[in-house]
Amino acid sequence: MGSSDRERKAGTVYVPSELAQNLKAADEDAAFKYDESARNIVAQKSVLAYILKSALDEYAEHTVQEIAEKFIEGEPELRKIAVHQDHPDRKDGAGMMSGDDKIEGEATVDKSQRDGAVYFDIRFIAALPSDGERIEILLNLEIQNKDTPGYPIPKRGIYYTARMVSSQRGTIFKDQEYGKIKKCVSIWICEDTANFRSDAINRYSFMEERLRGDFHEEKKDYDLMTVVVMRLGRKGENSGDDAIRLLSKMFSTNLSYEDKLDALQNEFKISVSREISEEVQSMCNLSAGVYNKGFSAGEMKRAKETVYKLQDLGLPIDKIVYAVEVDTDTIREWLAEREALPVK
Repeated sequence: MGSSDRERKAGTVYVPSELAQNLKAADEDAAFKYDESARNIVAQKSVLAYILKSALDEYAEHTVQEIAEKFIEGEPELRKIAVHQDHPDRKDGAGMMSGDDKIEGEATVDKSQRDGAVYFDIRFIAALPSDGERIEILLNLEIQNKDTPGYPIPKRGIYYTARMVSSQRGTIFKDQEYGKIKKCVSIWICEDTANFRSDAINRYSFMEERLRGDFHEEKKDYDLMTVVVMRLGRKGENSGDDAIRLLSKMFSTNLSYEDKLDALQNEFKISVSREISEEVQSMCNLSAGVYNKGFSAGEMKRAKETVYKLQDLGLPIDKIVYAVEVDTDTIREWLAEREALPVK
């Protein structure tokens, strides 16, 4: 019996390498388009205003309309500014093709995802509410599909704020003019979050400790780096926090296009332009194919029960992943959920 006969007898389906590459490219392209639509929605000043009001004390007492109209300056920059100092910023139109352009054998996904360049998702400037001199802060907002990407998100957020501080040298301050350094804030929005971590906002910042004596510095002279992590998840759609609820509904795979538009207009009083309507529609269409986990409620329950039984049998995580064909991060989240359950 030849090898091809044995393969057919085993029922194995072999995909030609060219087709496999095209399928992978299509998946990457769909994921990129989903992310692009998500950024375009979140970068709206009205949405950013909700986020700032929830994330930073400086804006807590102001209305979202005030924040959007008075404090958020200019137009947010989307994936233009390089994170790493050895990568150049992106020029307008760089990497873009006309509708007729096609590169054979290349994925249509953003070139930066292939060459390793990393850009800030959203960068913008906001003024701090003040009765005196006008003070600005630099903000970066990142959208993460999962809050367990293989490294602690706060650490990456700290790196991003550090880069935002150091990049001010030569533009905002020179030589010894450290007093001109502007505060930098990095906000991370995590869409797919385990239930026991969802509907949460964590903030990390510098604090002064007076170990001896009564002297203290003014807060504005050391409060220069802040990281905020906003975890959405299933509970987020009913959150008591407006920003979490707004974002959770926009990223939901359960709500329809009509439901999302209704929430924007009637619940959050956000005027929906044709452009935003199209971005919401795009996210709804793409999320079904790209980000839907493929589990019904019953299938999810059975898969979890199987994972728990395999854990009870002493199987390591890599063996459990192989057995149930679910990714490692999801398995870890399910096991963490189990540990958080009250003991009966």
